[in-house]
Amino acid sequence: MEGHRALSSKQLMGRIESVYCKDFVSYSEITFHPKHYLNVLTGPNGSGKSTIVSAIILGLGGEPHLLDRSASVADYIQSNKTTATIIVGVYGRSANTTETFKRVIKSNGSSTFSVNNKDISKKNFLVAVSSYNIQVSNLCQFLPQDRVQDFSKMNPQELLLNTMSSVCDDELTQSFNLLKQMRSQQENTHANREKEKNDLVKKQKRLEHLQMTVAQYKEREDVKQKLQVFSAKKLWIETQAGEEKATQLKTQVKKAKTQSDKLKEQSNKLVQAQEQIQRRKVSYREACLEKTRSLDKAVTERNAIETQLDSLKQGICENKCELEQNIQKSFRNAAEAVKVKQLVDNKTGELENFNKNRPQILSELEKVKESCDSARRKAMEQYNRRKQLEQQLNEEKIPEIAGYKHKIDRLRNVKLQKIDEIKLRNPNLVKAMNWLAQNKQQYKLNIYDPMILELTVENHEDAKYLENVVSQRDLFAFSCEDKEDMSDLINELCVKQKLGVNIIYCAPADKCLYSPSIPRSELRPMGFRSYLVDLVTGPIPIINKLCASYSIHNIPIGTEAVGNYTSSIPKTIRVFFGGNKKFVVTASRYRSDTILTESTIRGKNQLITVDAQQLAQEMRKYSEAVRESDNIKNAITMTDNEFERLQTVTKEEQDKKRKLDQKLTHFNNLKNEVETLERKLKILQKNDALDALKSNFFNSLTKDLKKIFDIEAKLCNCLKTVDLLMVEKKLAQAKASVYMVQHESQSEALKESELLSESAAKDYQQLQNCLEEQISDINKRKSDIQRLCNGEIPNSSKFPFKKEFKDLESKSLPEIRESIHDLQARLECMKSVNSEAIDSYQQLQNEVQKLEEGIQESVNQAKTIESEMSNLYDKWEPKLTSLVETISTKFSEFMASIEYVGEVILSKTDKFDFDSYGIQIMVQFRRGAQLQPLDKFIQSGGERAVSIAIYSLSLQHVTHVPFRCVDEINQGMDAKNERHIFDLLLKEATKHGSAQYLFVTPKLLRDLNYNEHLCVSIVHNSKSVCDGMKFPMI
Repeated sequence: MEGHRALSSKQLMGRIESVYCKDFVSYSEITFHPKHYLNVLTGPNGSGKSTIVSAIILGLGGEPHLLDRSASVADYIQSNKTTATIIVGVYGRSANTTETFKRVIKSNGSSTFSVNNKDISKKNFLVAVSSYNIQVSNLCQFLPQDRVQDFSKMNPQELLLNTMSSVCDDELTQSFNLLKQMRSQQENTHANREKEKNDLVKKQKRLEHLQMTVAQYKEREDVKQKLQVFSAKKLWIETQAGEEKATQLKTQVKKAKTQSDKLKEQSNKLVQAQEQIQRRKVSYREACLEKTRSLDKAVTERNAIETQLDSLKQGICENKCELEQNIQKSFRNAAEAVKVKQLVDNKTGELENFNKNRPQILSELEKVKESCDSARRKAMEQYNRRKQLEQQLNEEKIPEIAGYKHKIDRLRNVKLQKIDEIKLRNPNLVKAMNWLAQNKQQYKLNIYDPMILELTVENHEDAKYLENVVSQRDLFAFSCEDKEDMSDLINELCVKQKLGVNIIYCAPADKCLYSPSIPRSELRPMGFRSYLVDLVTGPIPIINKLCASYSIHNIPIGTEAVGNYTSSIPKTIRVFFGGNKKFVVTASRYRSDTILTESTIRGKNQLITVDAQQLAQEMRKYSEAVRESDNIKNAITMTDNEFERLQTVTKEEQDKKRKLDQKLTHFNNLKNEVETLERKLKILQKNDALDALKSNFFNSLTKDLKKIFDIEAKLCNCLKTVDLLMVEKKLAQAKASVYMVQHESQSEALKESELLSESAAKDYQQLQNCLEEQISDINKRKSDIQRLCNGEIPNSSKFPFKKEFKDLESKSLPEIRESIHDLQARLECMKSVNSEAIDSYQQLQNEVQKLEEGIQESVNQAKTIESEMSNLYDKWEPKLTSLVETISTKFSEFMASIEYVGEVILSKTDKFDFDSYGIQIMVQFRRGAQLQPLDKFIQSGGERAVSIAIYSLSLQHVTHVPFRCVDEINQGMDAKNERHIFDLLLKEATKHGSAQYLFVTPKLLRDLNYNEHLCVSIVHNSKSVCDGMKFPMI
C-alpha cells in the first residue's frame, strides 16, 4: 500500500509485525499479522478476539492481573497441554528488520523469556520491551476488555501519570518526579526545622534552669573545700599527738621485752631439769611394765600346761569308754551275721531267676523304645506343621484381612473423612453441625446437614459434574423443610452465634417432582448415558431443590463423543457434559442465534463418593482372604487332633518302657545289694578285731601316763617362776613411787616460773599491739590527709594548702572541731546537687549551639531547594500545560463533533503541591447541564465509554507509543455514539504517521466509512469451521 511505503524505519519501529500463539487459551496455533494503521478485530463472542490482545500483553512481559481475568498465568494454557508459547514480532530499529519477543508459559506458573531466540532474564526482557516505548501496564496504551471500567476508576493523579508515560517524554516525567522529590524534601526539611526549633526552645529553658543549679553547686563546692582543709588540719594535729604517744610506747615495749626474755630463760632452765626427772620416771615406769609383761607370759605358760594336762586325762577317759562300747558291739555282730547270711541266700536265688529272663526283657525294652521314638517324632512333625500354619495365619492372613477390612471401612466411611476436611477449612460449619445435632428436637420438620454430606455419588468420577453445576454456597448450606425452622435456625447460627453459615429452604416431599423434558433414549445415540439427577442420591427434598434451582433433571451426562454431536443436541438443553468438558448454550446479545461455550472441568473432591468398583474388588479380596484363613484354621484343628493322638500313644509306650526300666533297675539294685550284704557278712564274721582293740587301748594308756608325769614336772618349775616375778614387780613399783614423791616440789616451781614468763610475754605483746595500732592510726590519718590534699601531707613541699594551714596555726584542736561542725551543718542545709548536672549543663550548651547552627543550615537549604524547584517548575509547567491544552483541544473538538461538550483540565490544589497534580476529564452530555468530572457514579456506562474512547483518540496527537490496543470499548454505546466513535477512530488512527491501532469489537455497524489504511479481521475459532476452509485475504 502507498501509506505503508511512505512510513520511515523510525516511524515503523516498535509496531507489531506479527503475533504467534501456540496452545494458548482457545488457540492451538495461530499467527496474526496486523497492518500498520487501524486494525479492527471482530467476530462472535468466545471466538478468541480478546485472546489476541491477551497474547500481546503477556507476550511482552505483562502480568495476568493486567488482564483482570485470572491470577495465574498458567490458566492461559490450553486444556490438556503443559506449555503455551507466545511470540510477538515488532519492527526493528533498522530498515527491513524485526525483533521477536518470545515467552513460554509452563503449567507450574513459571515462564521463560527470549529476545531474538536468545534466552534472557525477565528483568532484561522488560528492559528490551520498554526500549521501544511499549508500556504494557499503561491503560492509555493497553485497555483490555476486562479493564475498560478501570480507566474511569483512575483518579486524576493516576491519569496524569499514565498520560505522561504514554507521551514518552522522559524529560517531562523525570522533571515531574524530581519536582515531587524536591517538594517532599522541602516539606521534610521544614518539618525537621520546626522540630529542631521546638527542641531548641526546650533545651534553652532547661539551660536556664540548670544555671541556678550550677551556682548552687559552686557554692557547695567552696564549703566542701573549707571543710576539707579544716578536716585535714584536725587530722594533722591528731597525727602529731599520735607520733609523740608512739615514741613513749616504744620505750615501754623495749623494757617489757627485756623482762620477758629474762623470765623466759629462767623458765627454760627449770624445764630442762624437769625433763631429766621425767626421763627417770619413764625408766622406772618401763621397768615396772617389763616385770608385768614377764609375769603375764609366765602365767600364760602355766595355764597352757594345765590345759594340756587336762586334755590328756580327758583322752584316757574317752578311750576307756570306746573300748567298752566295742566289746558290747562285738557281741551284737555275731547275732546279726546269722541274719545277714540268710538274707544273702534269698536274694541270690532271686537274682539267678532274673538272669534266666533278662534277654527277653531287654528285647521287649528295645521294641518299646523304637515305638516311643517313632510316636514322638511324628508328634514333633505335627507340632512343627501347626506352628507353620499358625505363623502363616497370624503373620499373613490376619493382617491381610484387617487391611482389607480397614480399606472397606475407609471406602464406606467417606462422610467422616469429609467432616475432618471441613473442620480444617471451615471450623464454623462443623461447629454449627455439632450444635444442630444436639438441638434437632427443637424444630418441627427435618433439617439436613450441608449438601456435600447429605448427597452421595455412586461413582467418584461423576462427582465433578454436580460440583461444577451447584454453587459452593449451596453445597455448604443447611436445608430446612419448614420456613419457620429456617428463620429460627438463621437467628440462632448467624445472628446469635455469628457463625456465618448458609441456610436454604426445601419443601418436604417423599418423591422426586421433576422429570427430564427429553427421554434418555433420544440422547443415548449422541453419547449421553444419563441425566445428572440419576447420578446423585440423597434426601428427596434436597434433590427437588436442586432440580428447581439448577435443573439437574435436564442436564445430560455423556462421554467425550458428545463433542461430535453439539450441533444435533436439542435447543432446550442449555447445559450438558461430555467427559471432562462442560458445554453451555447461551443466546447472543446481538443476533438471534445461540453461542456454545466449551470449558474443561476438574473434580473438587467435595461430595461423598463411593468407588463401587474398588469396593467390590476389596470385598472379593476380603472374602478370599477369610476363606484361606478358615482353611488354615481347619488344618490347625486337624493337626491338633493328630498331635493329641500321638501324644496318647507316646504316653502309653513310655508307661511300658518305665515298667521295664523299673524291672532292670530293680535287678541291678538287687545285684549291688547282694554284694553289699556279702561284704557286711565278712566284716561281721571277723573275731580278732576285739583283741586288737584291747591291745591298742593298753599301749595308748601307757604313753599318756608317761606324758602326764613329764608335764607335771614342767608345771612345778613354771609355778616357781611365777612367784619370783610377782615379787620383782612389786619391788619395781615401790621404787617408782618413792622417786615421784621426792621430785614433786620441783614440778610446782616449774609451773610458777612458766606463769611468770607467760604474764611478762603477754604484757610485752599488749604493748606491742598498742604501738602497732598507734602507728596504724597515724598512717591512716596521714592517708586521710593525702586523700583530702591531693596525695600530699603538710610537711611536703607540694602540699596545696600551706597558706590555709598557716592561717589556722593559732587555732586549737577544739576550735577546729567546732569550725568543722559549723561547716558540716552549712553543707547539710545546702541542697544536694548531682555532679552529673554540671556535665548535663555543658552537654546542653553544646547541643543548643549545634541546634542553632543546624536551624540556620536548614534555612539556607530550604532557600536552595525552593530556588532550584522554582527554576525547574518554570521549565516543566509550560510544557505540561501545553500538553494538557493540546489534549483538551482535541478532546473538545471530538466531543463537539458528536454534539457533546468536553474539556481536559490540569487540576491542582497548590502551585507546589505536586502530589495533587492530575488530569480531570470534564464532560457534558445534556444541554443546559454543567460540565461534570468523568465519574462512574455520575455518567452512565455508555457515556463513560464514549468519553474514554475520545480521550484515547485525543492522545493520538501527542503520544509516541508505536501501537495501542483497545478491547470492546464500544460496549454499552448506542448505535449513534458507536458510529460517531468509529468515524473519529477511522479519521485519527489512519492519518499518515499515526500509531498502529488495534480495536477489538464483537460487532460492526452497517454502512460504516472505510479507507485503505483500515484492516478488518474477522475471527473464527470453533468446531463449526471446517478444516481446509479458505477465507479471502485483503
